[in-house]
Amino acid sequence: MKKTIEPALSAAFAAADIPRSIELLRNWLTTAKTGEPEALLLEMRPALRAKVALLMRDLLSCYPATILGAPVLLLASPDSDSCQQPMPQLTLPFPGADTAQPCAELSFLGWLPTDTLLPVALPFRAEQHPVAAPWFRPTAAVAVFRSHADVFDFDTVALTNSWWVDLFRTTAGNIRLASRVLLPYPDALEAARVLQAAANAEPPPEQAIFISDATWNWAHSEGLLFHETCRHMFSDDI
Repeated sequence: MKKTIEPALSAAFAAADIPRSIELLRNWLTTAKTGEPEALLLEMRPALRAKVALLMRDLLSCYPATILGAPVLLLASPDSDSCQQPMPQLTLPFPGADTAQPCAELSFLGWLPTDTLLPVALPFRAEQHPVAAPWFRPTAAVAVFRSHADVFDFDTVALTNSWWVDLFRTTAGNIRLASRVLLPYPDALEAARVLQAAANAEPPPEQAIFISDATWNWAHSEGLLFHETCRHMFSDDI
């Protein structure tokens, strides 16, 4: 895999031939098997890896109509309805008629579990990526959205608390949820893994391919805070 694509990409970047770089990587991603994008990047020398990761992120996310992810941490606990049924976990809700458009800039597509490997098949099918959260265990997932080409600054896009409430309104369980950022979905998956590890007081992933040090540090701190909050709230269960 590395022998077939890395020399060509290296030559294209060295010549500052961005169109050729895009063509090479897009064609390779079209036939890439699950997990091969991560494996390719990890095999590359660091200087080339950073350039290819930047381009790969845009191609996987379908820039400029970017597929974004919101790394979400949640803690589910049963309510009276779920206690009356044999429900060992909470299934995260799919988009509905009243939740498919959280704001003018975004369409809600569904969820990705943290162990999802690249590339994600497009068009995105929510039913192919069901996510469940066990009771009383901090769990991370990525809420997936599509933006449109006129959205340039993701930091200005807000997912309101009321939208999250509407999304989980029909679920049988009580939810504590934390979500603060929107990222291209490859970055969101990495951030979600760091969040989940920290929220469960587990060692964080050692390797980050897409996210910056600042995003990694944010996710780790956010996970630790979530862990402490949940530990105080549910000390007998966590």
